[in-house]
Amino acid sequence: MEKDIYRIVGQRVRMVRLKRGWTQEELGARSELHPSFVGQVERGTKKISLVTLAKLAHALRATKAELLDEQPVRDDAGLEEKIAHLVREQPADRQRFIYKVASDLSRLASGYRREPERRQKSRKQ
Repeated sequence: MEKDIYRIVGQRVRMVRLKRGWTQEELGARSELHPSFVGQVERGTKKISLVTLAKLAHALRATKAELLDEQPVRDDAGLEEKIAHLVREQPADRQRFIYKVASDLSRLASGYRREPERRQKSRKQ
C-alpha cells in the first residue's frame, strides 16, 4: 500500500505536467525542485513529504487532492496556460485585440448548443 501511494502520486504529477506541456526541468524550476528529483517522484521511487506535495501542486496549479486522487485529470488542464502564453508573447495592442476577439467568441459560444444526437443521425440517413 505504501509504495502504491508514491506510484499514484508520481503518475498524477507526470500526467498533469504533460498536460501542461512542461518538461521535468520546467516543473523543477517552477517548484524549486531538482529535475532529477521530479523524475524520481514521477517514477514513484522517491518518498515525498507533504511540503514537497504542496510545492508540486502549487507549481502545477493543481490541488494536493488531485495529485493524490486516482480519478482522471481534466482534459482541459493546461489549456488556460497555453492561451495565456500565446497572449503574453504579443505586444499590448495585439493583446487588447486578442482579448476583444476572445470576449466576442466567449459570448457567442455561451449561446451555442449541440444538436441532440438523434437529430444528427436522422440527417445522415
